[in-house]
Amino acid sequence: MADHPSSYRQVLLNNRRQFEHLIEQGDYKPFYLWHLLVFTALPLTGLLISRRSGSRYVRPVISALILGTAVDVIRHRRALLGGNGYMGGLVTAWWAIWSATILVFNDAERDFKRIERSSSDPSHPIKAQGAENGNPTRCGDEGSNGCVAKAKQDASRLGSETLIWQPYPHALRHRLNWALGLLFNMRGPEWSWRISTLDPLPASLQAQQTTKNGRSARQAKEKRDGTVSWPGPRARLHMAFVTFVKHYLFLDLLKVLMMYDPYFWGIDPPASILPSPVTHLPAAALITRFYRLLLSAFGVFAALSFVNALNPLVFLGLSLAFPNASRALTRAPLDAPWLYSPAFGPFRAPILDSGLAGCWSQWWHQLFRFGFTSTAHWLLALLPRPLAAQTTTRRVAMTLVAFSLSGLIHACGSYTQFAHTTPLTGPFLFFLLQAVGVLLQTGWVRLVARGRCSRRTGRAANAAFVFAWLLFSGGLIADDFARGGLWLTEPLPVSPLRGLGFGAEGDGWWCWRDRWFTRWEGGGYWERGVRVF
Repeated sequence: MADHPSSYRQVLLNNRRQFEHLIEQGDYKPFYLWHLLVFTALPLTGLLISRRSGSRYVRPVISALILGTAVDVIRHRRALLGGNGYMGGLVTAWWAIWSATILVFNDAERDFKRIERSSSDPSHPIKAQGAENGNPTRCGDEGSNGCVAKAKQDASRLGSETLIWQPYPHALRHRLNWALGLLFNMRGPEWSWRISTLDPLPASLQAQQTTKNGRSARQAKEKRDGTVSWPGPRARLHMAFVTFVKHYLFLDLLKVLMMYDPYFWGIDPPASILPSPVTHLPAAALITRFYRLLLSAFGVFAALSFVNALNPLVFLGLSLAFPNASRALTRAPLDAPWLYSPAFGPFRAPILDSGLAGCWSQWWHQLFRFGFTSTAHWLLALLPRPLAAQTTTRRVAMTLVAFSLSGLIHACGSYTQFAHTTPLTGPFLFFLLQAVGVLLQTGWVRLVARGRCSRRTGRAANAAFVFAWLLFSGGLIADDFARGGLWLTEPLPVSPLRGLGFGAEGDGWWCWRDRWFTRWEGGGYWERGVRVF
């Protein structure tokens, strides 16, 4: 890279040239599309093998193979696509955790059920339990194979329909659809393990759900305490579209602002963005620091909101536009609006009432929550039962495991970037400090609660602690994001602001100018295929 690049486009060009040179020299190996097929086929095979066929022994072996493949990819494979290579490491590390979650840490065949659509003829009522598997047990039994739930479906389409809790299917074709739905899921809105921060299910489905963790009881309590309503499918789709457009434009603005600041090009140390007379003021460095942290935080929030809005736009939108194709593709009720809860929770109340713990567990996105909690529960099960049963032990273990795993996957993303980053002292330390902050604040709140403290004072203290702690620790991950070239990526295909002339020299309406894939022949049998740039 040149010592003093004149623009972010020069940084991009230098990065690509150096990266291609290292690939050709063999210092790095390319990432191929067949890696995605391997990462999909391995856990899917484990899910398709039933307990009767020895899945108890096969699934841990498959999980170990996935872990080994993930380690090899993170250590040796590189691609610039996705935040200068960031997403390659993060997604690979997460996939290893998620595969272990559904193959080892949980028994999907025994414990997981999915809400599915079931057509029935009014003259031939569907069985309440195990309609497909032929187990006519009563609805509500603990070991049931699925319950019929009353649901308002479009009776004019495909006759009368009901929803059932479908366990692990016996028929291979149905099992494949069920397993794919589980594999490519994160928050579980239509699954029995759905995370607790999602909107509650309709009362008819809650009433039929039986879980060991008592989640249905919690949701039923929410229903009793207040009326829960959901927007209709088209209203939910409209909300998602507004969210998508709003964050698309916001992301475009942030990208333009970032590309005027060398800090976001990965330049270390970056030049000041303030005019020369102002740089000598005592508060200049603090103002610049706060501005860059704020822009980084807004960038992450806008990008996640933008991407998550695609879920209802694609699946809900297509299911409404092509209902017959949707029903032919999957038995999941993709047109149900309660499947599409917002990615982020309410901002104000969780932070004021619960502090840093509320910020991370209620407001921030919970995409990785089930994988993290499943890992923590599995590790707790290895401890002596009296120790694992203690509330303090469980709270500390759940907090440390969740933030350590979050730090791990973000550190892997930092490690695979084509830049000089600090994975351990950057993102990993940042998330570890969040665990420390949560435990410190929780302990302090319990101590103060013994005395007299008004609710207003407590909420103000919570907000102040969250702001101070994130300001204190945020530079660890923000600096690593910038140093690694995360913000050099082009998240949007079309930029209204750059098209109107507000971007850097050479920018225009169309942003996706570079190739994403190419055919590559690396010599060996495993070094050929479609390569990800």
